[in-house]
Amino acid sequence: MRHLYPIITTPDLARCRAFYVEALGAQVLFEQDWYLHLSVDGWEIGFLHPSHPRRLPVFAHTALTRGLCLALEVEDVRATHEIMQASGFELLGQLGEHPGGELSFSVMDPAGTVLNVVARQAGGGADFFA
Repeated sequence: MRHLYPIITTPDLARCRAFYVEALGAQVLFEQDWYLHLSVDGWEIGFLHPSHPRRLPVFAHTALTRGLCLALEVEDVRATHEIMQASGFELLGQLGEHPGGELSFSVMDPAGTVLNVVARQAGGGADFFA
């Protein structure tokens, strides 16, 4: 396997593009009015418009994405939090420290996907997933 990335179905491609570019420094790899594909520090994410003109067989059974949560591990969670807060993005709660040595916060993107933005602190528990 070379890549694994989610494709989120949403009518808000332009707002998703602006969010990921502004908040996370995403680069646009492919963009049409029906599909957007981004890269952020080597990971990728796609956005598909629900009523695109090219009903490719692979997308025939798509529906609006709901209930998806993605975890993004970053180097400096405080700096990422400040960027998102200053940009007025919808933060879900406060920046907080959690068992296992994680410092994290959550934000909702324009498609309704919850991003759990996390950094593991030095000296944190290595057995978090044990």
